[in-house]
Amino acid sequence: MQKNAKTQARAVELPALTALRGVAALGVVLFHIDVCLFYREMGTLLPKTASGLIANGYLWVDLFFILSGYVIHHAYGERLSPGCRWSSAADFYRARFLRIYPLHLILTALLVVAVLIAGALWPALKDGSWVIFFAWSALPSNLLLTHALNQHSYLSWNIVSWSIGAEWWCYAAALIVIPLMARFRRRSGGICIGLGAAVLAGLFFVLGRDTLDITYDFGVVRCLGGFLIGLGLYQVCRVGRPLQARAADGLTLAAVAGLVLIMHFDASDLLAIPLFAILVMSLSASGGRVHRLLAAPVPRYLGRISYSIYLVHGLVFLAFWYAAPALGWRFGTPAEAWLFAAAFLVLTISGAAISYRFIELPAQRLARTAPLAEDVNAGEITVARACLKAAPFRAKGEEPRL
Repeated sequence: MQKNAKTQARAVELPALTALRGVAALGVVLFHIDVCLFYREMGTLLPKTASGLIANGYLWVDLFFILSGYVIHHAYGERLSPGCRWSSAADFYRARFLRIYPLHLILTALLVVAVLIAGALWPALKDGSWVIFFAWSALPSNLLLTHALNQHSYLSWNIVSWSIGAEWWCYAAALIVIPLMARFRRRSGGICIGLGAAVLAGLFFVLGRDTLDITYDFGVVRCLGGFLIGLGLYQVCRVGRPLQARAADGLTLAAVAGLVLIMHFDASDLLAIPLFAILVMSLSASGGRVHRLLAAPVPRYLGRISYSIYLVHGLVFLAFWYAAPALGWRFGTPAEAWLFAAAFLVLTISGAAISYRFIELPAQRLARTAPLAEDVNAGEITVARACLKAAPFRAKGEEPRL
């Protein structure tokens, strides 16, 4: 019986979700490249008057939150079912801590050293943003992962790591929601999705900012909304009817087209959330052409190192943010701006490959000793029949990380 379960698990390995997180990570990277170009007056990748496709790239973070909820439910659902011991919750947090914190800690430490050296050798770099980004008073909250809990009025240190802190506190939702959905199977997934959507809509309208680009202040609430949608989405896929390959491919392409239009025309951010959910659902079930395209080695590898891509690109952003004015960089044409973007991407992906190999993988091996840690199979996500309606089995994939 156990052998059959393992064989069944391998049969439904879907690298499309692994690749999807790589796509999302690169979308966030392009967004921050354009931010650096625009605010440092170097040029732009895509004029904002022509299209919001890149300028709205902060929305890819919400896809990460949905993916995380989805795969955490898959990976830990059976072991966090009703009646589980308190020790299971502790083991869950230990596994999650070892997954996200070592890379965050090491990169933050490297950034502290770089700031001290650069500030001493090149004091001219210290413009108005320096005292905000590198506020020493904000360093403890970065280390304690509380920098998305409205403790400061600015992003600080590794400016993209706010989402890691936000997600850390949202893990508590999994300990509450997963047992409840296991007890009330049929309708619980839809209720959880609706609750997550209500959280995001409430945040959007109550703050009145007309955007979901909410980070250092109420980022944890933004994360909670997406995380709940992901938790519920897995439950819906698990108990619902299976999707055929053609239908899944059609939904994937429709969701992608809708996302492109929403971002291009700068439509309401809330419209992107259901399309992200459809994208995750369809790619978890698909065995068609889109799945095969994303199963290629390069997209899969980018997915595996997506967490490193995300955190490393924050340091690359800061390096260029201060280097560009000092070197007097100005790009007169979009082609020159894209060359800058290419250099940014090369540095980011190269650094991510190194950090994945020497920081993430050793931490993952340590995490495997946790009783509740999920198995790791070369960093791929394995979906336990999800939309194919098979009985759940021990997860073999690491969850998408921002």
